[in-house]
Amino acid sequence: MNGHIVADTLPVYLASLVFRKSKLFRESLDSLSYEELLDSITLQWPQIKGEGYYEVSARTPIGELDPAFQVARWKGANYPTVIYHHGNNERPFQRRLTTKNTFHDIFLAGGEPFPANLIVVRAPFHRSFRLYLKHMGRLSTFTTLISVSVKMIEALRQYAAEKRTGTAISGISLGGWVTNLHRAFFNSADLYIPLLAGTVPGDVFTGSVYRKLTDRLALNNPEAVAEALDFEQRFAAVKENNVFPLLARYDQLIRFERQKASYGPNIPVAVIDKGHVTGSAASSALRRHILDHLGSDPAENIGTKDGPAFTVQAPTGKALG
Repeated sequence: MNGHIVADTLPVYLASLVFRKSKLFRESLDSLSYEELLDSITLQWPQIKGEGYYEVSARTPIGELDPAFQVARWKGANYPTVIYHHGNNERPFQRRLTTKNTFHDIFLAGGEPFPANLIVVRAPFHRSFRLYLKHMGRLSTFTTLISVSVKMIEALRQYAAEKRTGTAISGISLGGWVTNLHRAFFNSADLYIPLLAGTVPGDVFTGSVYRKLTDRLALNNPEAVAEALDFEQRFAAVKENNVFPLLARYDQLIRFERQKASYGPNIPVAVIDKGHVTGSAASSALRRHILDHLGSDPAENIGTKDGPAFTVQAPTGKALG
């Protein structure tokens, strides 16, 4: 067992002991479909007045939820806009030693300034992990969370279009599922760059080591979990060559072979020789993967989906270090 695998499995085993009474989907597996949820969710949208934090009220079938977003950097119409979604149990607006923040590590920390307008979305229930587990007894809460984030991204994509900039949607783990789900249902961005994610989230909860945090109700009914969460066929129906995934070879949560297969035979998948935890921490490699597909010259990246947009470099197929 290599270090990448240990880094993935040990925290999950420890969490399963600490949160043994708060396992996922312990109360119910019932859920509306993504299509029904996306049709029913409404957002009370704030007036965006430049860089800063914005709270959003989301009205959903399970009640009013609390997503938010940050316009972290706005360089103007001569730059593309990257809309990023964090991973599970991240605090995208905080920068502390005890909190994960892949947005900061990939886009803001070190090196040259990232050549894009930067917006990051915070999903509902992500003020703390305890809050998240408290509300994840029902599968419908999780599907609603994902659907709210997709609607948030579409609203922000429209905002970027009004500002006459092209858009790239990216996210890691949970954020990668949101990225892919947006493509499956809207496909309105210029580029999609999912990191450490595929199109079959159900496998994470019933097939990976993360099943240690999943209640027996769900483990005994994996078909119900897959029916609610997976969107492999809907994703495959989108034929545009606009998605550039990256997966981690030793990932014990987003299992490499299953998630790679979920992209089908025609979508090249970049590979990083890491696990989920070590891959999430490989900020330089993740940043490079995103930059590779934005193009090297920001001036070339002006446009919208209806006109000239990004200069996209063909994937090399090489493993990233």
